Amino acid sequence: MDTTIIYYTENLLAEPLFTQCQKLLEKAANGRPIVSVSHKPLDLGTNICIGVHRRSWLMLYRQLFLGAKLAKTKYVAMAEHDCIYTDEHFSFKPPRDDTFYYNEYNRLVQWAQNKHPEIKGMYSSYKAHGVGKDLKNWRRLALSQMICNRELLVNSLNNRLNIIDEDRRLFKKIANVSEFGYSKIRKAQKWAASGRSVYLKNLLEGILEEEKYGIFRTKIPNLDVRHDGNFTGGKRGKRRTFDEPHWGKFEDVINSV
Repeated sequence: MDTTIIYYTENLLAEPLFTQCQKLLEKAANGRPIVSVSHKPLDLGTNICIGVHRRSWLMLYRQLFLGAKLAKTKYVAMAEHDCIYTDEHFSFKPPRDDTFYYNEYNRLVQWAQNKHPEIKGMYSSYKAHGVGKDLKNWRRLALSQMICNRELLVNSLNNRLNIIDEDRRLFKKIANVSEFGYSKIRKAQKWAASGRSVYLKNLLEGILEEEKYGIFRTKIPNLDVRHDGNFTGGKRGKRRTFDEPHWGKFEDVINSV
């Protein structure tokens, strides 16, 4: 196996979703090694427990860094505690070692226990990028869907953490860069080149501007579960349905293992 799955959690996801997503991850891993980095001890793959901390982008970066450092394979795949993956997704092999790759085909699914119970189990697509009605134009690039060369991720995380250690005021600026190699950096590059005073200018003169990203697409979508406690807030999109091809009804997905 050339890919290690880096699973990260702050152990705040409610049951039964928390446990069931882990079981489904082990099934999708299909023998691939898993390194889990958690705030409390966890029986999933090789576990690194960092202790309880307030969740933040900084802690997320540190968790990814620890997981990637421990991995022994050439590639690493991200796995968030509230996402459900396919073996097809983890089978992807990055064609380049200098590029972060994102699976653009993932569906949001609502599983809120308290808010909007009428849409519980609803699938949707969040059209953050792309236009038109063609399915291929519906894409959402998220860290949870990223696979890349292990050393590339280690180096990028090390650069980010070093910048933050030098000046903690830069933390929000680093976090706002968003996913590794992703387009917010490119947009900010244009701002910096314009001569305007922008808060990312100094950062973009460094290593972060050298990051690249690519896109791949599986035949079956991964699922991004939206619940009452998502770190990135609530999201739901269009193309709504309660019965998704391949997955079926989400209640059956959760009860399938």
